[in-house]
Amino acid sequence: MPLERSGVSPWAARAWLTRAGLSSCVAAVLGVALAGPAAAQLKRDALVQPAGVGGGETLIGIGFTRTTNAAFPLAGLVGDLSAFPVLHAAWAIGPRTVLELRGAARKSLSIETRDPAPAIELDPSVRDGNTRDAGDFELAISLAPLGGPAGFSAGGHVEVKLPNSDETKGIGTNTTDVTIAALFSWVSARWRATGWFGVGILEAPLEPFEQNDAFAYAFEALWDAAPGWRLSVGARGRASTRRVSPLGTGDRGELRATVEWRRGPLAIDAGLGHGTTVPSGDWNLRAGVAWTLAGSRRAAHRPPTASGRHHGRGGTS
Repeated sequence: MPLERSGVSPWAARAWLTRAGLSSCVAAVLGVALAGPAAAQLKRDALVQPAGVGGGETLIGIGFTRTTNAAFPLAGLVGDLSAFPVLHAAWAIGPRTVLELRGAARKSLSIETRDPAPAIELDPSVRDGNTRDAGDFELAISLAPLGGPAGFSAGGHVEVKLPNSDETKGIGTNTTDVTIAALFSWVSARWRATGWFGVGILEAPLEPFEQNDAFAYAFEALWDAAPGWRLSVGARGRASTRRVSPLGTGDRGELRATVEWRRGPLAIDAGLGHGTTVPSGDWNLRAGVAWTLAGSRRAAHRPPTASGRHHGRGGTS
């Protein structure tokens, strides 16, 4: 139902969503302050955050990204996009529920080409060949109540993009987008594959109270390749359900591979991605560090190993 008919103004809704995002940040920080080391399952900069990792685990991360030939159709700009710092907080608030807040505090675009007649009026500062702006943040919750700690499990995923950017700076769209999806996961001793697919409700930047519904998807497979090393591959994106999408709500997609090295609660990761649509850019590089903590000293539930299946409670065969 349109916001004006419900009696709630768009600005009031955005303010409420922003306050909710800040509240979740405070909760995550408080969780870190009271926490101890964890057997890490959460992942910084994950395409899909693993659900069912055990309650209490908390991750705080920071990183950067660099994307070549990123396109911004609303502003008519194309160039290399850098983002730093990219902040990420994830908290397993229950045995099968993960809350996340992530986004880039600052973005910078080195403009290579520009449309002489963009759809919106740009800020005068954009004319010098570079533009900088705050990035948008995403608040998400994933849960997998169906299934056990090993094998197949299922649940849902809800995500809200909190507008923090200024569309006149050319990088963001200053819109509130919502994703509602079904989530699935499969876990073995060394593998964890998680994905979701559903609908993305995208606010049209140029048309008040207009939206574009898109098919949204994400998938990531994690492999514990060796002690302290974890590899992952995945994809994330959206496809518009309209033949002609409102400007700023078009298709997006990315393929990505990452490697993560962990020592105790500290993790260092690096990744390489490739855009599958024009607005997603060509290649992107990313790297960062994360610190993982837990609300209790008990480790998260892990899938049974081959040796563990042959021992009883007393530890005898």
